Amino acid sequence: MSTPVNELACPGCGAALAPYDLMCSSCGTRVKHFSTMENLPPDQRELRDIANGAIAQAAMNLANAHRLGVNVGLADDLFALSKKSAIDLDFATALNLASKSGEEAETLTVQFEALQNRVRAARRAMEAAREDGADLRDCEELMEMADAASGAGDYKSALRYALKAAQRADRGRGRYQAWKVEISDWLK
Repeated sequence: MSTPVNELACPGCGAALAPYDLMCSSCGTRVKHFSTMENLPPDQRELRDIANGAIAQAAMNLANAHRLGVNVGLADDLFALSKKSAIDLDFATALNLASKSGEEAETLTVQFEALQNRVRAARRAMEAAREDGADLRDCEELMEMADAASGAGDYKSALRYALKAAQRADRGRGRYQAWKVEISDWLK
């Protein structure tokens, strides 16, 4: 039997080790002088690299979300679990969790930015309607509901409330302007 060229030996007893052994089967000595990553089979190294890329992407998405003030609690939890899985060398789980975390953070960021644009548009519509004398109590209630939903991280519902508030403000303004035209025609 020929010995392989790159045969590794146990530091405790000198027994031959396979390239990916983390412990000597003869004496039970842990092989600490080899990096854990060096002990991974090639397919696991590739999966590790892919998982690390997904973790890095998720970290960027989360950093962007935090910078904007987006509520990404679930995405943060998934990210922490993905890092723990990577540390535990469960790269398939780490990849799955990191991907979900990144997607969740990105989705919430897009919804948050859309909400901010819609809220600004609704406030402008409400201000224009207010200047025309329209009653905006229902619009104010919808905007309060949008703020509450946004605070809870439900940006999709908040977006709907803000959209309804803008539509009702425009409708109220249209009614008031139509009434104003009728009065001015009657006064002529």
